Amino acid sequence: MQSIALSQKQSQRAIPVQIQANAILNMSLIELQQFIETEAIENPALSIKEGSRCPICGFVTDYKACPVCGASMKSAPELESCDERDYLERAFSAANADTAFDPFRTVASSVSLCAYLKQQAGMALSGRKLRICEYLIDSLDDDGYFRESLFETAEEFATAVPEIEEVLEALQSFDPVGIGARDLRECLLIQLRFFSRFTDSINLCTFADTERILLDYWDDFSKLKFKSIARQMATSVGAVQEAADFIKDRLNPYPASAYSQPFSDLSGAQAAAVAPDVMLRLVDDSVKVDVLDTYGNLLGIDETYDDLYGSVKREDTHLNADDCRHIREYVERVKVILESIALRKKTLARVATYIADYQKDFLAHGPSKLRPLRQKDVAQALEVHESTICRAIADKYCRLPSGETVSFEIFFDAAMPIRTLIKEIITTSIEPLSDNEIVNRLSEHGVEIARRTVAKYRSQLRVLPYQLRAA
Repeated sequence: MQSIALSQKQSQRAIPVQIQANAILNMSLIELQQFIETEAIENPALSIKEGSRCPICGFVTDYKACPVCGASMKSAPELESCDERDYLERAFSAANADTAFDPFRTVASSVSLCAYLKQQAGMALSGRKLRICEYLIDSLDDDGYFRESLFETAEEFATAVPEIEEVLEALQSFDPVGIGARDLRECLLIQLRFFSRFTDSINLCTFADTERILLDYWDDFSKLKFKSIARQMATSVGAVQEAADFIKDRLNPYPASAYSQPFSDLSGAQAAAVAPDVMLRLVDDSVKVDVLDTYGNLLGIDETYDDLYGSVKREDTHLNADDCRHIREYVERVKVILESIALRKKTLARVATYIADYQKDFLAHGPSKLRPLRQKDVAQALEVHESTICRAIADKYCRLPSGETVSFEIFFDAAMPIRTLIKEIITTSIEPLSDNEIVNRLSEHGVEIARRTVAKYRSQLRVLPYQLRAA
């Protein structure tokens, strides 16, 4: 028989204040700026102090120099009488006396390789094929290879593999040359066939030999068995060596690295500025941590709304119920935001201080001194949940004592010291070293890892395999 009964049960649920605090903790400095800009438009109770906006990029800060573009935060009156060019030069020169003025620095917008490929796809394809091509572009790895299963991709679009292959072939015709290849051999063949269209850039005989080697003798070529290849092709070892030299000198095994920003030759090689959330400085034997609090003294509650809110709380007001609800909602929203920003600063300071103390040797002596560290370890030491640490370092950057601005993720990269040592071993060796020889050299330094691990780290360093380096 069915019956109705009452029971009590406890459960944990995040309240809106906690949700807001977690969201702001997760924001980077730039994202926080954008959030505050949007909130200031939507919420009339939020007040931003006048004269706190960067004269160049508009970033809100009370520092002497803007943390985003580096422009001086001197008062605007002395710049009002200047023309546009003089205005920009003075704004930058005060903060960056040793840096050449570049007005394009804050104007140039970066275009990622993914966006560049999708632009080409939009001009070459349409409809279903365009959607498939965009999916393939999103699936490319860091080197520009498509290593996913064609069958699984076909299932994703409820189509046949030949249609996916057709779209992939179109992708492989895009710039940079070799993009979308499924393996190294296909990447080299795509580039070789591209060069073959220009008779001045490659000898036709060399092209024929090189293409035949890549198609028919890849296994022997990857093992540098030039004599065996020459015997099977009935040609000289010199001809095979010439083809190998062409592959080594003219073809790129990492097609994504061939991409460069449009008009980069006009705007210089300077990368887009990154605003650090934390600055680390070495003072004697300790590390000083400064969290960039660009909003601490600039944000507040609008005076009019604050007075009206006090009247509403005291029930000493002639406003109607809707107006009271409006005032209470917006003022309390500002209070939650201000508390969340303060909590973000406090949490980020705790996390950064612990990491800086733990990685003091790394900050003082470089990558080889980085100690293994997990987010879980930081959470246990600070007695907070691991998700709090994850939010605190997500998309955050810090400026090292050396002046470099790096992601917080670098402090949790346990493989960095080994990769640094591998790079040092490879660059200081007179002769090319195989992965097994690198394993032996690492063993001499007290590092015991497998050959396949060396191969993985070497690939991350974008160092060619031994066969191609020795060719």
